[in-house]
Amino acid sequence: MALTSISVMGAGNVGGACAAAIAARRLGSVRLYDIVEDLAIGKAMDINHASPFFGSDSRVRGCNRTEELAGSDIVIVTAGAPRRQGMARRDLLVENLGVLASLVADVAEHSPASRVLIVTNPVEALTWYVRKHWPELNIFGLGCSLDTLRFRFFLAEEARVSVDCVSAMVIGTHDDCMIPMVNHATIGGVDLRHLLTPGQIDTVVGRTRDAGTSIVRRLKARGSFYAASYTVAGIVEAMVQHTHGIFPVSVAPSAHYGGDGLVLNLPSIVGAEGVERIVDIDMDQDERDALDRCRESAGKAIASIQDY
Repeated sequence: MALTSISVMGAGNVGGACAAAIAARRLGSVRLYDIVEDLAIGKAMDINHASPFFGSDSRVRGCNRTEELAGSDIVIVTAGAPRRQGMARRDLLVENLGVLASLVADVAEHSPASRVLIVTNPVEALTWYVRKHWPELNIFGLGCSLDTLRFRFFLAEEARVSVDCVSAMVIGTHDDCMIPMVNHATIGGVDLRHLLTPGQIDTVVGRTRDAGTSIVRRLKARGSFYAASYTVAGIVEAMVQHTHGIFPVSVAPSAHYGGDGLVLNLPSIVGAEGVERIVDIDMDQDERDALDRCRESAGKAIASIQDY
């Protein structure tokens, strides 16, 4: 049986860590590309040297040309500028737009049947852009999947329980408007409001929304990448092993969520074909109002690139 061919476009902190996490979980053969000559090759060598520790025979091959990624089953796009301290999201959007357009055009030419996961930020607007210009491709974005991991971690920390006990999700947009779904979160199957006070819950929600900015504030010229890489590996695993995992990824909203041509981060079942369907969840009026604010935020970002 042939190994799944997984390509990572961009060998920076996020891309390199993604390749390492995917190889460690033995999900397939990995090709790592970067525009910087030999950067991906050097990182691939380093990752492969660690393979005996993980007992993994998945190999990472560094590439200097996008043509070397031809025939990929899964493509992960991490290339682009990282978010830097004090950087406006629109500036980041414009800076990364050209990078993504060039890479996705290469995917369309060399790997048209692949499932394409956009990791580069701002993820909603960039996912919308590439879906609009390459509608024939199977494209979705990382969305609020990383925010969900953070939300679960902060809940576990506040409740002083194992992270394995926490079931929770963040939806909406990967920005300050994100919606940690407090009403749907449980700890050991119990409504979290039986274990945490309203003040503790507010603290967790605030920490979740500020987590990315808090990391950038300390790293200065880059954002987080360890947690992001494991999040990506989890989504790839759902596709490779057809587990039907549920992740809040960047998709076009269904009618249940007020489908309007935008891209929002919504709970979706991910399997062998990528996003198989969006999961409809009940929301109270406060949550629907919050989703409207996310829709407005995503709409403004998308409107700013309509003519690109």
